[in-house]
Amino acid sequence: MAKQRRNYEGTVYYDKLQRSYRVFITTPDGKRFSRRFETRAAAVEWQTEQRHQLQEGTYVAASDLTVGEWSIQWLKTYKKNAVRQRTFERYAELAKHLQLISRYRIQELTSLQVQKLYQELLQSLSASTVYKVHKILMAMFKKAVQIELLARNIMLTVEPPKPIKKEISIFSAKEIHLILATIQREPRLHRYYPIVLLASTTGMRLGELLALKWENINEQDNSLYIQYSIQQSLSVGIFLEQPKTKASQRKIQIPCEVMAVLIELKQHRLTDDPYDLCFHTRTGKPIAPRSFERFWKALFTKYDLGLEYKNFHCLRHTHATELLAAGIPLSDVAKRLGHSKQSHTLELYAHAMPRQETAINKVIENLYSLKKGSEK
Repeated sequence: MAKQRRNYEGTVYYDKLQRSYRVFITTPDGKRFSRRFETRAAAVEWQTEQRHQLQEGTYVAASDLTVGEWSIQWLKTYKKNAVRQRTFERYAELAKHLQLISRYRIQELTSLQVQKLYQELLQSLSASTVYKVHKILMAMFKKAVQIELLARNIMLTVEPPKPIKKEISIFSAKEIHLILATIQREPRLHRYYPIVLLASTTGMRLGELLALKWENINEQDNSLYIQYSIQQSLSVGIFLEQPKTKASQRKIQIPCEVMAVLIELKQHRLTDDPYDLCFHTRTGKPIAPRSFERFWKALFTKYDLGLEYKNFHCLRHTHATELLAAGIPLSDVAKRLGHSKQSHTLELYAHAMPRQETAINKVIENLYSLKKGSEK
């Protein structure tokens, strides 16, 4: 007498009409479901996995939820109120790159299909951007496993592209003097002079500069306090927010000459500005980061500087590099830049730190008494 097939063992048969292999699985609670596959091997592989999950108690109910649908649910449910507005918008932009796999069910998506997605994206996007897409997928599938939409995370077997680490660019002292002189000389650019001067002498981020308030300026000890950062969002517009990390809220000392420029600027302080910002548009509104970036690009293209274009953030890189090259301790530079970890500062600017080979050799000679030994 033939042995009776248990429910969870399922059946595989070839459907001539659909020209595909169909697998039926019946769960212990009596529910029956099926899937179609182009090859028998794929059908048997899926059937075997379902059997294993049912036997081990890790079975996840079949779902028609697609990658595209899950990406939307994941963003709205788990990210919308958990991250900052600009971060959420960046996640949403990255999720748009999942279009090529969006129609696949999350339970049927394979690591090979994800790998092919990366190959396609690399035709038009940088490895760094594709790596960010990978991180989004990793987070999506990790959450899907946690809430039992998936039995396993196929993303653990996907190999992401390695982003190419770009070397930071810096300005020379001569180039910065030329930039400042040009801005100060040109009437149309002059109002940006204090911002660029402050960026060059403090290493502040653009958002921190544009969010600087008069109440944060201390004329008595030539210092300023970085408390906010200005952000620009597609849905919200321009708004002020506190920096992401506690280390970014910091006090910075500035040269007397720079403070003098700010004091002079303060004479034109607006009395009806609700933000009381140091820097604003001619109409008294906050300066949008994108508007400032347009000015910065125009500076290099329209005013015959004779310099290769470098983005505004390079002023920050230059400031940090020069401080480290001058022997300022890494911990002090990290604090001035608002880095929460010194390791991040070291990773970015290790090349600028002066080499102490001569001093190291002297320490080693003294430690092991090498000179005394050689004299003997």
